[in-house]
Amino acid sequence: MHRGLGVYLVLYVICFLPVTTFSEEKNPLWGRIHVHQVEKGDFLYKIGLLYNCSYPAISRANGLSNSNEVRLGAKLTMPTLMVLPVRANDETIVINIPEFRLYHFRSETDIRVYPICVGLTTWKTPTGPFEIANKVGNPTWYMNKEMADKLHVKKEVIPPGPLNPLGDRWIGTSLKHIGIHSTNQPMSIGRPLSHGCVRLYPDGAKELFEAVSLKNKGKVVYEPIKLALWQGDIYLEVHEDIYEEVDDYKKEVMRLSRVLGLNQDLLDRSALETALAQKRGIPTVIGKVPEIRE
Repeated sequence: MHRGLGVYLVLYVICFLPVTTFSEEKNPLWGRIHVHQVEKGDFLYKIGLLYNCSYPAISRANGLSNSNEVRLGAKLTMPTLMVLPVRANDETIVINIPEFRLYHFRSETDIRVYPICVGLTTWKTPTGPFEIANKVGNPTWYMNKEMADKLHVKKEVIPPGPLNPLGDRWIGTSLKHIGIHSTNQPMSIGRPLSHGCVRLYPDGAKELFEAVSLKNKGKVVYEPIKLALWQGDIYLEVHEDIYEEVDDYKKEVMRLSRVLGLNQDLLDRSALETALAQKRGIPTVIGKVPEIRE
C-alpha cells in the first residue's frame, strides 16, 4: 500500500470480547440519509445546495451515469450520512481529499461538514498537519511564482470581485500556498479542479471563516476507505481513489479486519464486494458482530 494511504479506524470498543456491550459506544456516524424526490425544475446542483452536498457526490451515491439527466419523480439518496474521521484532541479541522469533505469540530456534539473542491490530479492538494495562519475577507488574489512558472504565464493579480477565484473569504493555512476559501466557480465543488487549495461553497466559506480562529489546528488526509463499528454493525464507506494511491481496496479491508481482531467470517462478502465496486461514498453495513448478553 502507498505510504500516503491511511484508513480511518473508527472503533470505540477496546477489543472483541466474548461479551460485548454496545450501549457505551460513542457513535462514529454523523448525519442521516435523506431521500429527495425529483420535482419539476430540479437538477443535481440545485438539489445539492438543499442538502449541503455536491452534485458529483449525489451522482456517485446514486450510480448515475449522466448527472445532467435526472428523471422527474426519481427518488435520490443524499450522501448525508458519513463515518466521522479520526482526529487528535487538538484538531478542529479534518479535510479528507477523496471524500471531498471538510469537517469542522466546534465541539464533540457540534460538527459542521462542508463539501469541497480539491487539487487536480496533476496539482494535488498536499496532506499533513496545519494551523490556521491568516484570515482575509474580500482577498486579492496574487498568483505565486511557482504557479506562474508551472503554467508558463506571467504572474497575475486579481482584485476582490466576481472574477476573483478566491471568492470573498480566504482562510490561509501553514501548508505552503494552500488555503481554504470561497469560490466564483461553485460547480467545481465535489471535484478535483483546484491548484491545490480547498474550495467551499460561498455560504459555507463565510460560516467557516467566522467560526475558526488563528492557530486552530487541522490536518489534510487521504482516506478513501473508512471503517466503523456501531451497535454491532460493521460499516464500510468507500470513495474513489482520485489520486491513485490505493493498491488494492479489498486487500486493505481484509488487512484492517485482521488489525481490528475481526473474524472475517462475520463479513458479508457479497455486501463487501458491492460496496467496493460501487464506491458510493455512503456507509454500508458489511457485517455484524453478535451481541452476547449474560
